[in-house]
Amino acid sequence: MRGRSYVVAAVLLATLALIAAWNSYDYPSYGGFDVAEHQAYADLLIHHGQIPGPETRSEYYTPPGFYALAGAATLLGEHIHRQDPHKLAQYMNWAVLVATAVVLLLLAREFFPRRPWLQAGALGYFCFLPVAFRLSAMFHPEPLSMLLTTVALLLAARMLVRRDFRPLPAIALGIALGAAQLVRAFSLWTFAAVVIAFAVAAFLRYAERRTVLTGLAVVVAACAAVASPWYIRQAIHYGNPVFDRPTEDRPIWERRPSSFYFGLGLPQVFTDPVRPNFVNEAMPTTYSDLWGDYFGVFGWDAAHAPTPRQHDELRQQSELGLLPTLLALAGWVALLAASIRRRAPAFLPVALLPGLGILGYLYFTASYPTPDGDVLKASYMLTTAPAWALAFGYAFDWIAARGGFVRAALVVLTVGSALLSIPFLVYGNPLGFL
Repeated sequence: MRGRSYVVAAVLLATLALIAAWNSYDYPSYGGFDVAEHQAYADLLIHHGQIPGPETRSEYYTPPGFYALAGAATLLGEHIHRQDPHKLAQYMNWAVLVATAVVLLLLAREFFPRRPWLQAGALGYFCFLPVAFRLSAMFHPEPLSMLLTTVALLLAARMLVRRDFRPLPAIALGIALGAAQLVRAFSLWTFAAVVIAFAVAAFLRYAERRTVLTGLAVVVAACAAVASPWYIRQAIHYGNPVFDRPTEDRPIWERRPSSFYFGLGLPQVFTDPVRPNFVNEAMPTTYSDLWGDYFGVFGWDAAHAPTPRQHDELRQQSELGLLPTLLALAGWVALLAASIRRRAPAFLPVALLPGLGILGYLYFTASYPTPDGDVLKASYMLTTAPAWALAFGYAFDWIAARGGFVRAALVVLTVGSALLSIPFLVYGNPLGFL
């Protein structure tokens, strides 16, 4: 079975790499969320050594990590790809996506080295996740944030699983967590999950308490050394070190109606999952943006209504996303319960991250309400995607262990769903899929 698992992993990674490479090549460099602001930030940083301010319509509140790398790629593009220098940053995001998949596989094998069904399920979930393909094709910081947080999860897993709390691995973990915060503030959820896991490990005497706490202190110190200059700068300039945007002057629980939290968007979430349907309803909007293209930046053009073929693809994506969503939710609950029941803090960074991501996402989107629901983007939770993938793999493995007809049905359903999704994942449908 081990030999087969390597073949499955190779096929999945090759499929991911090929589709993402085409998307990076064919997706226009001027497309995507806030692309003009992202490119202006990178150009200003790399050419003038400056971070934009609020006087410009920019991403001035976003850390400069991605823009430094994307700007360097653009600078190279000005010499070797002059007709579209920003294209090289899209190719960089292609490499970032593939690297994330590889790190995810290593993470699954670190936790579950003898469970190939789990490894295949986790990697398969990630390799057919539409939001990851969409963001990696753009000039956008989220994929890099996802990679760095996945690296941090792997480093934390190795420390906890191997009970290795020496300074060197702790410093490496702290640097990864700090570097992630220099890309997007949404990586703070990962930092919180890691800190909680280490604190629980110390409380349970998973290893000698002083050793664990010393390792945690080194992690936090290394993270602070990397990320604190940015937070200090923002606090001095704008008062808010994380997100400098005006909020409504009323309690957060009064900023959104109950439909924001409990609206299901039925039946349109499955029949017509595009903007402006179910505006400012968190669950259906996020779900449609996760598995389809609610805002019309990849599978259809928001400036025009979807064509009949595009509409059919979007509707199909909403239907295909239901099974993996349910399995991922079930796997997350089961993994969290197993971590608590077995008193296994090693699993906690991954088990806690989806829940912390949901809470952080709801706090952010409730704090900054907009009439058009523009803040409800699944991309804001992209850093949690590897954890959701492992949760899916956990549920997938449990069902596969039943054997017989149940396993065969699961494989047929998941593989069939993945194959049906491929036309949607390939930008522009160049092969003429129906």
